[in-house]
Amino acid sequence: MSQVMLKSPRGEAIEPLVVAALEAEKNEILTAIMKTKQKLSIFEKKFNLSTTDFMTRGHQEIRQISEMDAIEWSGEHETLKRLQEKLSRLQEIQVCT
Repeated sequence: MSQVMLKSPRGEAIEPLVVAALEAEKNEILTAIMKTKQKLSIFEKKFNLSTTDFMTRGHQEIRQISEMDAIEWSGEHETLKRLQEKLSRLQEIQVCT
C-alpha cells in the first residue's frame, strides 16, 4: 500500500481539490474508453468478427484484414486494456483525512 501526504500553505482544506482532480481524471479515462470501444466496434462490424476472436486468431488467419487494419485494431485493443487498468487503479484510491 502506498500513501501520500499532501500539505498546503493555505488554511483551507485540499481534500475537495484532490477528490475533484481524481474524478476529472476518471471521467477523461471513461471518455477515452468509450471512444476506443467505438473504434473497436467499427473494426468488428467491418470484418464481422469480435475483437476477442481477432486477437485470438491473428490477422494472418483472416486474409481479408490488411496489415494496416490489423495494426490499428490490435493497437486499439491494447489501448483499451491500458485505459481500463488505469481506471481500475484510480478507482481503488481512497482519500483519507
